[in-house]
Amino acid sequence: MVSDQLKTTPQVKDQEFRPSNDSEPVALPQTRRARLKASIWDTWDKSPRERKLVQKVDWWLLSYACTAYFIKSLDQGNTSNAYVSGMKEALDLKGNDLNYLTTYWNIGYIIGQIPSQLILTKIRPSIWLPALELTWSIFVMALASAKNAKTIFALRFLIGLCEASAYPGIITLLGNWYTPQELAKRSAIFQASSSAANMFSGYLQAALYSGMDGRAGLSAWQWLFIFDGILGVPIALYGFWAIPDSPSDSRTRWLSKEDTEYAAQRMEAVGRAPAAKLTWRTFLDVFRTWPVWLFSTVFIAHVCGLRIYSYFNVWLKATGRYTVEQVNVIPSAGYGLQIIFTLMYAWTSDYLQMRWPVIVFACVPALIGTIILSVWPEHNIAAMMAGWLLTYVETGAGIIFTSWVSETCGFAAEHRIVVIGVMEAVAFTFNAWVPLLAYNTSQQPHFKVGYQIAAMFFAVELLLTLVIAAVEKRWPARNLVKEKESSNDV
Repeated sequence: MVSDQLKTTPQVKDQEFRPSNDSEPVALPQTRRARLKASIWDTWDKSPRERKLVQKVDWWLLSYACTAYFIKSLDQGNTSNAYVSGMKEALDLKGNDLNYLTTYWNIGYIIGQIPSQLILTKIRPSIWLPALELTWSIFVMALASAKNAKTIFALRFLIGLCEASAYPGIITLLGNWYTPQELAKRSAIFQASSSAANMFSGYLQAALYSGMDGRAGLSAWQWLFIFDGILGVPIALYGFWAIPDSPSDSRTRWLSKEDTEYAAQRMEAVGRAPAAKLTWRTFLDVFRTWPVWLFSTVFIAHVCGLRIYSYFNVWLKATGRYTVEQVNVIPSAGYGLQIIFTLMYAWTSDYLQMRWPVIVFACVPALIGTIILSVWPEHNIAAMMAGWLLTYVETGAGIIFTSWVSETCGFAAEHRIVVIGVMEAVAFTFNAWVPLLAYNTSQQPHFKVGYQIAAMFFAVELLLTLVIAAVEKRWPARNLVKEKESSNDV
């Protein structure tokens, strides 16, 4: 049975959307074989016109989304890798300073989240997002000149502030252009770019440590931030051209007027409404319905649980078994697993046309991994490695959550924007302070409480996912908003 979460209109179920006489999209029954084929890649059996449109959006929007997020994630991975590659000693970082690097970033990220999402309703994403990218690049390069902990904390705050709309803003853009049958796969590719960045960061730091350390009077960790900031500049310039905004108000030159009209028809066919004026009534409607509360709560558990694997290289260094290069490179195996499982989750959820079973499945290996680390078989290196690597496997569930939100709140673009923004902001608010208690770096590498708390978060995520699936089936958000509007009109 197909989940209600992928129903776009009451009469549409187990269907795909194709053009009728190459004009307006209409719903057609979708066979199991066609659904399997579409779950792998969905442009193969589309009409020539629809295939051409989706391929254009894939080429321009998805390429920007992946490269922009790759650079942002590279910076986050670079911070941890720089810490174990000389930055700690150079800046005399002590005690909980590693956590503070992330905490100050989180504070900026949290403060900027909702305002930045709201600004996207006033300023075109094709202007706002690249402008933030350029500013972000300047602050990242400035990290190389930091002389003390206070300076680097301030810069991390500003970097988080500029990065605030990168993830939710791009998720909103993807939801503007892709149907439910297309969204999870593209979102998974977008998410996989983050894992690829973290994998690349380790190899980059290892290469810089052996080849650039001491060049021009700079350490390898300083070159890491300089390269990252430089890479962000051309990507920002590309964004001014590549970002198409939304079908209802796109001004991009790579789409014709007919293309945007057809894209708008596609979104209308799947119940994805264009953005309307954002009013206080919108906020009241959002906070009077369950999606913002339940999705925000489950996303807190997801984000806080995932924090655990960022300490893998800290444990590797503490064992004394590995060189600096190996400490940076070994975690790339975990990021490789992230890529594989993220794509697998997207394909599977698209085939099942349900999101919740895939998220539940993703929580299980991460829960097992955190239980192994909680037991702490420190002399069994194989068991410890398995425990750490299993914690990486759940990451891909995050993008399934955001796809689920886009579908649940697809009836109003402004609802999607607000719910995604609140969900991200609330989750990272918790992520700013929970690690300070759970992963006090003075206790490294045996964060006894941290490993147990991570296990708790993954268990909570699993249970809340089941709750959301049940609630959505019983009280679809679209119907709740319509009921409130009807009662207000009486």
